[in-house]
Amino acid sequence: MVDIIRAKIKESAVTVASTATAIPATAVAGRMSLAIKNNGASTVYIGDSDVTTDTGYPIAANGELSLDVGEQVIVYGIVAEGTVEVRILEGV
Repeated sequence: MVDIIRAKIKESAVTVASTATAIPATAVAGRMSLAIKNNGASTVYIGDSDVTTDTGYPIAANGELSLDVGEQVIVYGIVAEGTVEVRILEGV
């Protein structure tokens, strides 16, 4: 991540299902960075609101992804079946 976190971090958890799920449900105001950890045993696929398991960026079981994205960027996740919990850190 290029930007320096200046004020705080906010942690949360989201359950990702087989339909596109916002990660996190609501972004922290002023967010500069987003880290997502797949806390489950199945791959989570990341993308925009029409993400699919065929087109999404994969985060393998126990894998992580860090993005430099502002609060206006809504990231979505999807799994092939069932649900997977992801853990989130947002930097402000």
